[in-house]
Amino acid sequence: MKFNLKLLLLTLVFSSFYFSFPQNDNADFDKGVKLYKEKKYYEALALFESVIKKYPENSRTAVAIIFKGKIFLALKKNNDAIATSIDFLNKYPLSNYVEEARLLLAKIYLDEKDYLKSIDQLLCIIQDSDSLIYIDIAVSSAGYLALQYLTVSDMKSLYKTYKNENVKSFLLLLTSEIQIDKKDFEDAHLTLEELVKLYPSSNFKNEAESLKTKISQWEMISESNVTNICVMLPLSGLTSNESLTDSKEILEGIKFALDEFNRGRDDKIGLIIKDTENDRNKIISIKNEIVNDPSVKLVIGPVFSSEVEIALEEFKPTNLLLISPTATDNDLTLINENFFQANPNFIIRAKAMAQHIFYVENKRNMAVLNSIDGYSPLLAAEFIKEFERLGGKIIKKYTYKSENFSSGIRIDSTELVTAEGIYIPLADRTDAPLILSQLVQNNINLSLYGNQDWFLAKGFETSPELSNKMVFESDYFIDYNNSDYQILSNNFLGRTKIDANRNVLYGYDTAKYILTILRNISRNRKNIKTKMESGITVNGFHNNISFNSDHVNVFINIVRYNEGYFELLDKFKVSK
Repeated sequence: MKFNLKLLLLTLVFSSFYFSFPQNDNADFDKGVKLYKEKKYYEALALFESVIKKYPENSRTAVAIIFKGKIFLALKKNNDAIATSIDFLNKYPLSNYVEEARLLLAKIYLDEKDYLKSIDQLLCIIQDSDSLIYIDIAVSSAGYLALQYLTVSDMKSLYKTYKNENVKSFLLLLTSEIQIDKKDFEDAHLTLEELVKLYPSSNFKNEAESLKTKISQWEMISESNVTNICVMLPLSGLTSNESLTDSKEILEGIKFALDEFNRGRDDKIGLIIKDTENDRNKIISIKNEIVNDPSVKLVIGPVFSSEVEIALEEFKPTNLLLISPTATDNDLTLINENFFQANPNFIIRAKAMAQHIFYVENKRNMAVLNSIDGYSPLLAAEFIKEFERLGGKIIKKYTYKSENFSSGIRIDSTELVTAEGIYIPLADRTDAPLILSQLVQNNINLSLYGNQDWFLAKGFETSPELSNKMVFESDYFIDYNNSDYQILSNNFLGRTKIDANRNVLYGYDTAKYILTILRNISRNRKNIKTKMESGITVNGFHNNISFNSDHVNVFINIVRYNEGYFELLDKFKVSK
């Protein structure tokens, strides 16, 4: 499991030291910070060690030591990072950065899977810190850690170790939450009563009282095996009417899939619809409302990558699963280990084209033409990386700037004699006619491969011979001649007065996947996650869905242009 503790940015407090720090060393320190941010760790380490040796009594020295520990962690020198952090705590027990050192140790111990040592550092912050910000970070992180990795027995052992009443009451609260997670409601109620009775002045008393009032309701829900899916979408608060329409169409697809599933069944699944209003505070409010409701098994949404990032950070301390039908950014699943990305990210898209060209079309020599704007360079880099990993060769790489294509690049056909095709990931669909025109002018008649932007591009008819050699990836392809789709489309149109378009199918297919996962299992969050991680494939109308170990969908449509029409070649599954 991947998890990053919420470390505060040290740069927020750097400015308070400038008045007392010698100018030369101030420059060294700032340069060290800059190098650290650029991940030039060895160069940064040398500068921080210089600061530490030259000015051992200066207040900024403490910050330099913290950075030194962070660098060791980044270099995976965990033993050195631990030794540096412990040495800091011994030398500077009254420093303003004790909490940073303890958070760093907590992160290292977590990486080492020494969960008791990790939570011990967080408990020390709760016990000793005067900072509400650090205490809040420690409480949130410790809560996540306890629920994910520790047992009731671990909590009882820690409870005996500490004398601080605030920490002891917090440990009782964590114990009750673990018991609730395991549906040991009676024991959880007794634990909470003990907390309220023994520590009436505790900062955690109100939360304990709140949990007590909810337990009886959860017991009833648990016994009745109620299953709800929460849909969390921006249904208002968006500046773009088009984006608002997209969200509402996705919701209609989800609702239709649930209605189909529930028809004639006794074990119906409920739908809880929440409007995020495109607002962080609203997302936090939704989380607080549903996180401890055991009937809510998972969350569908949000849909836009920017809003997804907010939700992933806020839901990180919980065990609620989230699945986004449409978010495409890379690395989203690294933010929260309980997140699943039903829409392939850019890495999967580029890998798909590389693997299709190499394995299906059996081509080994390729050229690449990409814009320097948008996500085009990212797709090109991932394509090259994967194609060369497979054993292919990139003959030539060209770049251009979107608004200045004609004057920004000259393609020499003699350089492409051995090339079997060109990969052209667009940054803007309006580039397509210019690219096709220039390829024709330069007598280049090779197979072309691209990204989804080609689906919406214009100008294919102006270069028919070349256009008919275009193959690209797309996260959606609707086969309007498919009889099952026609039935769905007619039923959906009759019910909602809306066409079953791509947005509807994003929602419908995601919901269909979830409903398939919920079949024939005990419907708790852990079992649902395990089944989703098993690699099960669910066929969809717009695309298939199956998750890899990174929780990203590995299916993508391979589409070709042929005589004025788009044809589906394959719903391609990307291998490792």
